[in-house]
Amino acid sequence: MPKKKGGRICAVIEIGSDMVTMLIAQNRSTGIDVLDRLECFFDLEKETATTGRIGQASILELCRILNGYRQEMEAYGVEAYRLFSTDFLQSTDNFIFFKSQLTERTGLNLEIISDEEEKALLYWQMQKAMASFDRDKGDKYLYAVIGNESLGLALQSVKRQRLRQNLPITVFDVLQMREELAGDTELVSPVMNEFLEDGLDGLDTYGFRKSVKTLVFADAELEAIARMCGVEIEDKRCMIPAEKLMQLGQHLMEMMPENAGKEYGLSIKQERAIYASVLIYNKLTELTGVSVVIGVYGSLMGSLLEQMLLKPERKEYDQYMQENALGCARTLAKRYGCAMEHAEKVCDFAEKLYQKTRKLHSQEDDLIYLKLACLLHNCGYFSDIEFHAHCSASLIETFNIPGMTLGQRKVIAQIQQSEGSWDNLRIQQLRAYFQLADALDCCKKQKLSDISIRLDGDRLTVSTVYDGNLYLEKKAFDAAAQLFYEVFGVLPVLHVKTALLK
Repeated sequence: MPKKKGGRICAVIEIGSDMVTMLIAQNRSTGIDVLDRLECFFDLEKETATTGRIGQASILELCRILNGYRQEMEAYGVEAYRLFSTDFLQSTDNFIFFKSQLTERTGLNLEIISDEEEKALLYWQMQKAMASFDRDKGDKYLYAVIGNESLGLALQSVKRQRLRQNLPITVFDVLQMREELAGDTELVSPVMNEFLEDGLDGLDTYGFRKSVKTLVFADAELEAIARMCGVEIEDKRCMIPAEKLMQLGQHLMEMMPENAGKEYGLSIKQERAIYASVLIYNKLTELTGVSVVIGVYGSLMGSLLEQMLLKPERKEYDQYMQENALGCARTLAKRYGCAMEHAEKVCDFAEKLYQKTRKLHSQEDDLIYLKLACLLHNCGYFSDIEFHAHCSASLIETFNIPGMTLGQRKVIAQIQQSEGSWDNLRIQQLRAYFQLADALDCCKKQKLSDISIRLDGDRLTVSTVYDGNLYLEKKAFDAAAQLFYEVFGVLPVLHVKTALLK
């Protein structure tokens, strides 16, 4: 296939539970142009669910499909690709063997996109689609993404998320329950409603109902859902009156997925996914009491292609994720009764120290971890004042912070502790910044409005202006300076000027 005129050509290949799909696209002046789409039905879900493994025959057949896709990529002159699957493959008993066989027989490297990463990418697509939506700038939106392992919910306000949580309900759960009730027509409605309400029980616990006026969901089958609701898609989104979506949900609940597929002209693949998704959206709409539901097209493959082909895309996504992480951290800190004026002051001082001494620490940009540690370091007071740092660490590891894996949350937890991880230079360096910043407001009274910093050889001078008593702050600063000197070889010195000498 001859290469079309334009920019870079990339491909994404997804090994799904029942389909292997490839998109080849090119960066053009008008955006992303999809050059080719290939789909091959391949049902892995049944085999993995039954045996817990991927059989050798399936591996060979999958390699045959992928080799065909690789030849197609070569014909188009694809410059970069991403072959991925979701968590369902990684849970198989022979995943390591399967992955190595795939690479050896096709030359392609497989990556696993976690359930949380998939949700994050779809939240980003939703935010971009909603960026031009000016219905009510003061609204708080409830974003919903149905993942492989859970239902992701995020409270979105203006440009950042304020709270994120996962609830234990999936498409598979809904379908399984409906199949159990196949012969009990009288029980379908009461049992399914109760089942869905139980799965969404956390809505009140996490505060997702308060002040939410609009529900926004991301779905790859948006076109079919919009058609079923009798609405049009405009600007990559559709507005569905709540009553229409609820009527559709109640109607679908009374029938089996295959019957819904026949009535609405859905494919076999669509009918199951759409059936369960609409039931979940219907119950979310009912429980939140919103008047409008907005559907956004959500495609993991499309999002990955955008990041590969559009240069600003990855940078904007990373910035969005950091803003979300900080926004959710502030919400969680307030929920656990943290002194936010103190947390924000420590965060501000730590960032200034970090930025002014960039040449001292490692090349990795760890500022986001430092800021999150500063914002969350007092959440442990909620359970134990004496050992609050240890309690804070335990809580931080369990928090749902956008973009932060368990390993990254452990880094954040360790930063705000006064001991441990002595063999980890990265942790100790970030801890040194945190302790120095925390010392400057150790009495939690925000005595210092600002600081200036000068690095001169092996001396770091932190200057500030204050006319009152800073005895305790100076004492804490001198103690924190010892760790800073040990890990960086630079001694911090606090220089206080009076207002008259400023």
